Amino acid sequence: MASWLRLHVAYGPGGMANHFNTVPVFGAEDESLSKSILTEYRLELGSFFSLAFGVLTLIGTVGLYMDLGNELPSAISFLEDLATPFGNWVAWIVVVGPIGLVVCVWWVYDYVRKTRELAELIDTPSKAKFVRNLDDIEYLAWSLPQRFEDKVLAKKKEFKL
Repeated sequence: MASWLRLHVAYGPGGMANHFNTVPVFGAEDESLSKSILTEYRLELGSFFSLAFGVLTLIGTVGLYMDLGNELPSAISFLEDLATPFGNWVAWIVVVGPIGLVVCVWWVYDYVRKTRELAELIDTPSKAKFVRNLDDIEYLAWSLPQRFEDKVLAKKKEFKL
C-alpha cells in the first residue's frame, strides 16, 4: 500500500490519530492495518441482513394486509402466524423493512462491483497498465477485505514494485 494511503488510513485526512486505527505506521510496505469487522465480513453481513430485512418486509406487508381487514389465501395463511406477534408495530416494520433491504442489497452490490473491478485491474500482464491503475487498485484493495490487499501485494511483488 502506498505510504500516503497508509498514513491517510492510520491518521485520517487531518493527520490526527483516530481511535479506529491507532497502529503506528512505520516499517516495511508489507505491513497492513487491521480492518474493521464490517469490512472483513461485508459480504456475509450484507447477505444476512438482506435476508433478515427481506423477511421483515414480507411480515410487514402481510401484517398490513391483514390490518386492512383482508384474509390471506389458504396457501400462504401460515404467514399470518408470523405477523400476529408484532401487533401494532407492523406499520413500522413496513417502513423499516424495505429501507433496510435496499441499503443492504446496495451494500452487497457495491462489494461485488468493487471485487470485479479490482479483479479486472489486477489481471493484466502489462506492468505499465498495472502501474497506471495503481491508485485505483490500492483504493479498491483498501476498501475490501484483507485478502484482496494481499493479492495486490503479491501482484506488486510479481512486477517487482
